[in-house]
Amino acid sequence: MPYYSSHTSQGRLVNTLRYVLDAKNLSSFKLSSLASLSPTTTRKIYSDEHYIPSPDVLERICIVLDVQPGDLLQIASIMGSGLVVASGV
Repeated sequence: MPYYSSHTSQGRLVNTLRYVLDAKNLSSFKLSSLASLSPTTTRKIYSDEHYIPSPDVLERICIVLDVQPGDLLQIASIMGSGLVVASGV
């Protein structure tokens, strides 16, 4: 399975599968059986918000959960995500 970069020109793409599954009271294991995916795949997506699934996997998850890709993928701004140190001089 290819890995898709979570970095975009405007920020960092994050998956929100954990929150969607928690709201629907579903486990990643149950999702794997409903979507005919490997439990390892769904567990990886669930536990790592920076792991971006392939379009095929994303489509399967969206169909099973009856959601849109935008419900599972968000862009987190890169502004303010770093530490800024000033000398005060």
